[in-house]
Amino acid sequence: ASASLTLMAPVNVSVTPATASLYAAKTQLFNAAVSGGPGNLSVIWSLSPSLGSIDAAGLYTAPASVAAQQTVTVTASSVADPAKSASASLTVMAPVSVSVTAATASLYAAKTQLFNAAVSGGPGKTSVTWSLSPSLGSIDTAGLYTAPASVAAQQTVTVTATSVADPAKSASASLTVMAP
Repeated sequence: ASASLTLMAPVNVSVTPATASLYAAKTQLFNAAVSGGPGNLSVIWSLSPSLGSIDAAGLYTAPASVAAQQTVTVTASSVADPAKSASASLTVMAPVSVSVTAATASLYAAKTQLFNAAVSGGPGKTSVTWSLSPSLGSIDTAGLYTAPASVAAQQTVTVTATSVADPAKSASASLTVMAP
């Protein structure tokens, strides 16, 4: 009598990308590679905590809204050997929000006004770019507005702070530059 014995390499699982970041309602595709074992390359996906969803193909969909940044562990477990798995780390970010203070201000020619911008949410980048409309006077990177040396007539200038992390997000203040 004879018997046949097949030796198999142990199952190995890997997931790519190893890390990712995304905003609410966005998607991220994860790929799992399985080697060794009896040849079953299938995986079962899971999330911890259960924030958002992931389909059988590894497509993660973030929830429609996110109040605060959270980290989710995305795990692919081998169907052939459920004890074998690999994980990736996913950061689900709250949307970027920008605010500007002072909301309104008035000043005369050659005077200055400091504006402050606050950025929350997103990947943690809190820097902004400042702009003026119309381009009357100047504003530096710290938000210090300087009125022109002379003003013939009162004008209103919109001072805008735009998020560097998400240029679609901005906030504005209204500035009245008064004639003497």
